[in-house]
Amino acid sequence: VPVVQHESLRPDVLVVRVAPDRADAVAASIAREVRAAADGVRYVQVRPFADLIDPQGRAGTLGASMFSAFGLLALVIAAIGLYAVLAFNVAQRTHEIGVRAALGAAPLAVVSLVVGQAARLVAASLLAGIAAALIAGRWLEPLLYGVEPTDLAVLGTVVALLFSVGLVAAFVPASRAARVDPVRALRVD
Repeated sequence: VPVVQHESLRPDVLVVRVAPDRADAVAASIAREVRAAADGVRYVQVRPFADLIDPQGRAGTLGASMFSAFGLLALVIAAIGLYAVLAFNVAQRTHEIGVRAALGAAPLAVVSLVVGQAARLVAASLLAGIAAALIAGRWLEPLLYGVEPTDLAVLGTVVALLFSVGLVAAFVPASRAARVDPVRALRVD
């Protein structure tokens, strides 16, 4: 391989292409042939090309891992935050939910009331998030590999995931609201 094509290689580096399954078997013969061809060379190191390339890719791999970890952490925090807001809202509306139950509202209707409220909250947040992602996408584009910042498949997957997590987080307060005892709820005030 001509050195001028690979500025990163030193002049004392020889690159040999070998079938991956034969690399270990050929390494010793390559070292022996280089020693025989170059007088005075006592030490020849034969390493796979991946060992030379891997250190250059570590920063990108670390960055991608950190983005993934922080994204997962943000997802968990968002789910906990939504759960807390809805649990507080259900606690504040205990009297109203008790009145609804006393007037004959089915538990499913109470669950749909709370989950519907959560769905509206999550949908509004997702619209704001999509707008922010589209605006900030041009600055994040250099950090993305193999995907555009406006890729509809990725945005759709993220929206579906966040909406699903939001509905799962809303289910616990909604099921708690469905079990409100009307008599106890009416005696709260």
